[in-house]
Amino acid sequence: MRIIYAITASALIIISLIALVAYRSMQSPITSIRISKLCLNAPPNMHTDIYALNEGISCFRTDISLNQSESSSLKNLSYAGAEYLGILDYQTVGARISYNGCVSGCNWTLGDWNKSVLNAAIEYPEISEWEIYNEPLVGKFMSGYENGNATHYFMMIRSAYRIIKSKDPNATVVCFGGAQLYPIQYVQYEYQFYAKAWADGASKYCDAISVHAYSLPYYDLNQATPAGMTVAEEYNYSLGLYENLTGKPVWVTETGIPSNGQPGLSDAAQASFLRQDIILLSSHPYVTRIYWFNIQGSGNGLDYGLLNSTTSVPKPAWIQLLKLSGR
Repeated sequence: MRIIYAITASALIIISLIALVAYRSMQSPITSIRISKLCLNAPPNMHTDIYALNEGISCFRTDISLNQSESSSLKNLSYAGAEYLGILDYQTVGARISYNGCVSGCNWTLGDWNKSVLNAAIEYPEISEWEIYNEPLVGKFMSGYENGNATHYFMMIRSAYRIIKSKDPNATVVCFGGAQLYPIQYVQYEYQFYAKAWADGASKYCDAISVHAYSLPYYDLNQATPAGMTVAEEYNYSLGLYENLTGKPVWVTETGIPSNGQPGLSDAAQASFLRQDIILLSSHPYVTRIYWFNIQGSGNGLDYGLLNSTTSVPKPAWIQLLKLSGR
């Protein structure tokens, strides 16, 4: 999820024209899936995650908050075959956030970050894939040393990489924490931040990069946007920006739409979007991982889950996910 930042109309027109020229000439029919893993955002949960494992989905993404209950559940689920991408972020250092900003534990330093990363690497030896923060430019997630400064974010990447690799040389470190693919005006704002971190030296400390693909209020990727493009064209343009910048594998660590909350949204619309979304994203050979957000909704507000938030009954989108996974 994101905050939208305003930019000038002229800048939007320029970037939109660039996108149109670059990608309307490159579009090709989407006919097949080329993806190594389809995964789910899912906190360790013995009920839902075991259900997914039994259905053949084994890769999950979750925040790491260094508490005993989480650690115990994650260890048991890993033993059962689950593989987790652990997010190192404000929760790992013990900060508590709200929509109005940080509430407590807000003044953490780079030294506090390093200690927390080390504790996570020690406490969760079963995790071999780590993501460096979640949406570092979203105001509600900012606290302490992670204050929207690109050089600070680079320093966090570098120290986390060194700590993680010292414990597991074969671990995968995923950077950027979910750079947004849409809308294009926000992409322009974020890209400057990530390009600065990359120029500072992040290229040496990242095995893959993470992006987030959300398109609301549109739930058909062929719909036209205010930028004069389709959602699909904006996705493609943004993916190209980050692949050209980094040359790294791209992991889409969040994507999805809810099945409620707007006219036209429904279980059937969610299922249709999931198929369209995953086929488009996986058509790029450098996109090697896709995580749907999320396995089960909370029942409060928009419901992005693939399992019903109250009954845990699979929605039609769950069936689509299994089909695309070859199940």
